[in-house]
Amino acid sequence: MADHTLKLSSGLTLGYAEHGDPQGVPCLYYHGWPSARVQGELMDEMGKKYGLRIISPDRPGIGLSDFQPHRQLQDWPDTLRELTAHVGADKFHVFGWSGGGPYVLITALKMPERLLSATIVCGAPPLTFLGYQHMFWLYRLMIRLRHAFPTVLGLILKMGEVISRGDPQKPPLKWLLKMVGKADRKVLTEPHTSAVIRHGMVEALRRGPKSVIADADIYLSEWGFEVSSVDYPIHFWHGKQDRNISWRYTEQLTQLMPQTTVQFYDDEGHYSLPITHLETILRQALGR
Repeated sequence: MADHTLKLSSGLTLGYAEHGDPQGVPCLYYHGWPSARVQGELMDEMGKKYGLRIISPDRPGIGLSDFQPHRQLQDWPDTLRELTAHVGADKFHVFGWSGGGPYVLITALKMPERLLSATIVCGAPPLTFLGYQHMFWLYRLMIRLRHAFPTVLGLILKMGEVISRGDPQKPPLKWLLKMVGKADRKVLTEPHTSAVIRHGMVEALRRGPKSVIADADIYLSEWGFEVSSVDYPIHFWHGKQDRNISWRYTEQLTQLMPQTTVQFYDDEGHYSLPITHLETILRQALGR
């Protein structure tokens, strides 16, 4: 992994990492929540195989990126324009996993002429529109804490950082893995995948829980646009054993949007799908 920083016109610093083929076609990777640029390492091998230069930015306040007060989802395209100009990416693919999904949508809405493809895997939905009923119980708890006891949520996130530094074969990580499905447990106990996922959590909290909570607030707020107005083809993928974000949200989104493809996997979860089927997902994005 090669870490980089960019000074934006606002004066804030944006951090990003590069993986895959340095001379390849640019692919912007949008990390999940809570995570950071390091998650792009999961695409390194396939990036090299398929000639993709994986550029994975930290969102504002995450990892190497400075906190941006009052940030909204619609602020992202301006940041992306500066980043892509800096790395020399005129045209590019976008790939969002989990919490990165909304950033794919706003990119497709505001910058469709720059895109080569747009892919969302197990993406976060517009919760103010579709509601919380299908959300994982732990996320619903975090949402309640965000509104009622934000200090407690901050302490839980800090505890998560400490736990993430532990051994997945031993408690308490071993106990926490029991909350995910069988397919997810399998990939999360694979040493490299486990290390990257846990490192993402640690990096997300580099600047403290305030920034991670602010990043989550994007999902809990109005996005400022109707998803039905996104008229660029979006490739959706979702596992029906996903306990983090229900596949039913993706089903609802694809019924609302004018140009989508969707692939559901009956036996895959939130982590297993993008890990196990990454090559298939990338081949579709590349038209192969």
